Amino acid sequence: MYNVLLVDDEQLDLEVLQRFMPWAKLDMTIVGIANSGFAAMKVLQEHKVDVLITDIKMPIMTGLELAEQARSLAPELKIIFISGHDEFQFAQKAIKMNASSYILKPVDDRELLNTLQLVKEQLNYERERQKKESQIEETIPLLQNEMLLQWLKGAIDFKKLDFLYDGRRIRLQVGQGSVGIIEIDDRAWKLKQFSDDQKSYAIEHVLRLVTDFIHMHQLGFYCNTDDDKIVLVLSDAYIDPVTSMQSLVDHVRTHSSQTITVGLGSPVSDIQDMPSSYRQAGDALATKMFLGKCRVITLESTEREIVKSTSDLEQIMEVMLTATANYELVGIYDCLEQLFNLVHRLKDKLTVYNFALYVISKIDFFLRSLNANFYDLLSLELNSLNALYEFETIDDIKDWLRRRLFEVSEHLHLKKKNPNRKLIGEIEHYVAEHLENSLQLRDVAKQFGFSPNYLGYVFKEATHESFGDFVTRKRMERAKELLHDPKLKIYEAANQVGYQNLTLFSRHFKTTFGLAPIDYRKQS
Repeated sequence: MYNVLLVDDEQLDLEVLQRFMPWAKLDMTIVGIANSGFAAMKVLQEHKVDVLITDIKMPIMTGLELAEQARSLAPELKIIFISGHDEFQFAQKAIKMNASSYILKPVDDRELLNTLQLVKEQLNYERERQKKESQIEETIPLLQNEMLLQWLKGAIDFKKLDFLYDGRRIRLQVGQGSVGIIEIDDRAWKLKQFSDDQKSYAIEHVLRLVTDFIHMHQLGFYCNTDDDKIVLVLSDAYIDPVTSMQSLVDHVRTHSSQTITVGLGSPVSDIQDMPSSYRQAGDALATKMFLGKCRVITLESTEREIVKSTSDLEQIMEVMLTATANYELVGIYDCLEQLFNLVHRLKDKLTVYNFALYVISKIDFFLRSLNANFYDLLSLELNSLNALYEFETIDDIKDWLRRRLFEVSEHLHLKKKNPNRKLIGEIEHYVAEHLENSLQLRDVAKQFGFSPNYLGYVFKEATHESFGDFVTRKRMERAKELLHDPKLKIYEAANQVGYQNLTLFSRHFKTTFGLAPIDYRKQS
């Protein structure tokens, strides 16, 4: 709907304009009527106006003067001049102002209607163009985020990223650039007891603390990863990366119950070497399990043996998770043996327990990528993990983990054999609870967020029965139960299972049970 302002010092002319144009059909509404330029300016200041229709020759402030001031408030305003003076100078000025039309009085309704239709088409075009431009503007930050990450991973050349950032190009001075990866600590444990909304809020709060700090101190460019990490390219000549990142860690610890750990890559002298600093930051962050959290970790601060152990650990974990997903129990067993060979190198008991928690968090994250959940699959509560601290030997912890991984692998195997069983169960329960309602496939599919064709196919594949036949069968089974109540009339039983047509109900009942409802009641 577009807003129209009518201006004329003749009240009769205003009433004619207001009454005799099909404003609603033109998708237009009149937001103001003014009999002077000053009154019109007040309306323009208080309302968004898309179309101004004004008489040219008015006392004190002419229509041309009004139009000039109106355009200063709304440059895209469409102006239609109406005048009783057939003078070339007025038409010439109207043309200079890029007016949509210049119409002489008495106004020809058809001429004004044609003009308004053209104005509407122009407004529609401009609105659609602005919508597309807005969508592009919204997409650019997402594209920048993805391309920055892809560049750091070595997947694209920096020139492409530089072109996308345009006026905000990354420029580094010699020896003054590095990459940091920022990770929220203990996310799997501290947030487990929260609802999904609470969990999202807690994570967003920490991420906002981080990004606000980056903006406030102008630390550089950053992007988000799918697992809620922030990758920061520190590129300022006066920034000391370690000091700045430690300040960030302290800032989050002060303002949140959560903490963060930063893996920091080595400084580079050429922007083309930033991807290597990114890889180093990832390696440094991976040693958090050994070196501790809520701190800044650089490769210079880690021991060579820890770095090697971490690298070995990641490779073994990857193989073990693949074996878990593929129900390869021997592979799981072998990988656990290799993992705990690494554990034997660890020096203290608490680090061993933290190692076990780390393995579980990796498993849980992997399962979430498969739309599963470690705790739900095993019917575990978070406090069940306290059992780890009661074990006296490394072998006890290893045996506990092996049993849990075998259980997870078996669950995934069964899920692969019948991947839609849970969904089908939910649909069957929904139908049973809503037999009195319309249960068209399209309505149920919408309820569960699927297309009717897909849901019908999945249901038939899993149950070997069409959705419509299933609904009819459940209705008939329920009707059969209801008919045992002699106080309930047959049409009332039919209504309770979703039938408004008694003839159709009787036909379906007889097809299902071989008897009409009234005969079944007599027999029962």
